[in-house]
Amino acid sequence: MLKALADETRLRILESLLAEEKCVSDLVRELGCTQPHVSHHLRILRESGIVEGLREGK
Repeated sequence: MLKALADETRLRILESLLAEEKCVSDLVRELGCTQPHVSHHLRILRESGIVEGLREGK
């Protein structure tokens, strides 16, 4: 779990998600990163058990 938190982007994502629930596109806009970059870091946080994913929509 500590390795998952050892990256600045993941810490920024976590800080943002602690404030409120957000979708990937919100995080992309807020962080100024690409969608694949944000998704990659979210996967690491999910696999470490730090965040949970929620699918909505189609």
